[in-house]
Amino acid sequence: MFKLSSSLSKDLLRNFSKQNQRELWWWTVIMFNKMDEERTKTLGYDRTTAEWVLRNGGCVRFIGSPLLFCDYNTLPPENTKFFVKEIEATDAGLNTDGFDHIKGCHKLDRIFLKNCKYLEDDSLKKFMLRKDSLKIVEIIQCKNLTDDGLQHLTKLINLEKLIVHNLPYVKHLEKVQEDLRKALPKCTIQINP
Repeated sequence: MFKLSSSLSKDLLRNFSKQNQRELWWWTVIMFNKMDEERTKTLGYDRTTAEWVLRNGGCVRFIGSPLLFCDYNTLPPENTKFFVKEIEATDAGLNTDGFDHIKGCHKLDRIFLKNCKYLEDDSLKKFMLRKDSLKIVEIIQCKNLTDDGLQHLTKLINLEKLIVHNLPYVKHLEKVQEDLRKALPKCTIQINP
C-alpha cells in the first residue's frame, strides 16, 4: 500500500481546504447576486436592489434621504416605499447577474464602483437597463474590466459624468475615450490609466 509522508499529506489537506474555500466563496457570491423573481414581484425592484447591494457589501441612497444605507439591518420596513437613487460599492461582491436588479429602478442616477473584483465587461452591459436614468458613473480599480466593457457605456444616452481610473486591462485607453466622447458629447469624461 502507498503511504504519503506526513508533510506531503498536510500540504495536500491545506491545498484541498483552500480549494474548497474558494469554491464555497464563489458559490456564495453567485447566490448573493441571484435575483429572486418572487420577492421582486412582491416588494418591487427598488427594495430588492437595495437588499442585493447591501447583502454584497455595498451601500445605497434613496430619493429624499441624505443618508447612505450600508447596513442591511437599517433598511426601512418592507411595507415602506422608497426609490433607490444611488449605488455605492467599494470592495463589494457585486457581479454581472446581480445587475438584473436595477431594471426597475427608474430613479437610479448614480453608480459608484471601486475595487469590485467580480465585475466583468458584461456587468457594464447591464447598465443599459438604466440608460434613461443614469447620469453619473464612476468606476475605479475594477480589475476585470476591459476596453469592451467600457464600450458598453457609449449607450448611456443621459450620462452627464463618467469617471474611470485604474483599470489595468483597458489596453487602448485613448480609443475608448475617443469613442465615449463621440457617443456622449454632453458628458464630462475623466479617464486615467
